[in-house]
Amino acid sequence: MPDNQTKSPLPSIYVHTVGCAKNLVDSEMLLGLMKGKARLVESGEDASLIVVNTCGFIDEAKTESIDAVMEAVQLKADDPARRVYVMGCLSQRYREQIQSEIPELDGVYGIGEFKAILRDTGLDGSTPLPAELEIFERRELLSPGHSAYLRISDGCNQHCTYCSIPSMRGRMVSRPLDDVVHEAFSLARRGVQELNVIAQEISSYGEDLGANRICELLRRLNDVPVPWIRLLYSHPPKVDRAFGETIAACDRILPWLDFPVEHVSGEMLKKMARRGDAASLKATMRMLRELNPGMVIRTSIIVGFPGEQERHVQELLEFMEDCPFDRLGVFCYSPEENTPSVNWPDQVPRELAEERKARVMEKQMELSLAANQALVGSVERILIDEVDPASGISEGRTWRDALEIDNTVELRGVRQPGTFVDCRIVDASEYDLIAELLPTEGKGARG
Repeated sequence: MPDNQTKSPLPSIYVHTVGCAKNLVDSEMLLGLMKGKARLVESGEDASLIVVNTCGFIDEAKTESIDAVMEAVQLKADDPARRVYVMGCLSQRYREQIQSEIPELDGVYGIGEFKAILRDTGLDGSTPLPAELEIFERRELLSPGHSAYLRISDGCNQHCTYCSIPSMRGRMVSRPLDDVVHEAFSLARRGVQELNVIAQEISSYGEDLGANRICELLRRLNDVPVPWIRLLYSHPPKVDRAFGETIAACDRILPWLDFPVEHVSGEMLKKMARRGDAASLKATMRMLRELNPGMVIRTSIIVGFPGEQERHVQELLEFMEDCPFDRLGVFCYSPEENTPSVNWPDQVPRELAEERKARVMEKQMELSLAANQALVGSVERILIDEVDPASGISEGRTWRDALEIDNTVELRGVRQPGTFVDCRIVDASEYDLIAELLPTEGKGARG
């Protein structure tokens, strides 16, 4: 937990993380290695050491990363004794440029260069790093302590034409299955109530080690005493019946899947170097819902990809009506340096892409409102994420919703974060629910 004590012989450190949960895990691993050598604080103003963990995936993330770096540099200008370091995907990709253009930085590092950071910060870079499993297990959790990320692999083998991740994080490298399970049990002992299984894409887990082992891993994780296990970042063509059956057979694995389709048009998917079309995506989604009644499918869509026409957008809207997504994120195509699609001639103007995004989100809001209104009157189990004692309001989620990116439930009454409570849904909007406590509160995994 952050320490805001001002009198301490230890240097104070603040880590600003930009980007995805995989990046957050890197920050947690670094802080775990610094335990006992530095104290974690909640803001750069309170820190003698600032580390900005950057993201280089899309333009918005790059801009956010650079803004965070420049804010840290300004804090150093205010106090020249303060030191600023940059790590992560953006610096992996543009290390020399960042070093040249921002000379005020005390160090610039790529992904996973923990030993160099420890050395240059003076926090014991002379001794060998622990084994990888120990580094994972020593993580300083930056998410709420009751909800943690379990990273099972890094890198990606898919090579989508819009994506720069393989050039930054490399080919997929799966962690040993026993190590992943060992870490999951360790997190359970730390009081974690929700495990979020992540990778660049989880459904290829193990293939670099000789065989796909995702179903075996899920069966092993089902023995971990954590009420909710949530699966993020699957690759739709890899999601088969065995995968769906495994979810159905494992009572701790939530019937919830992050299933990023990126588009439904076969023509667009082919240009993206992704397999499938509307028919195959519908078949997979219906298979999952048949095996797991009530299953929640979250996805992401890219609009404005080069060559996208109005008919492709109409195909997407019709798909959503016929085979709805339960949760949806929509992104405008971001031209990424050194990706195949960046120089294609049929680029879609940003203004048009934004208009298409708005139309898709408007459709999703209609679907989401109807689904949420159908929950009014139902009794649900929610996991409390945070509480505001001053207002007496607690905020949590049903099993249908992932931390930070999905719907929330507002509940009158102060309840401890990390606890499950039973409540009745009394009102609903597009993305939020209002609930009242029940007289008695039981326990259970899926509500």
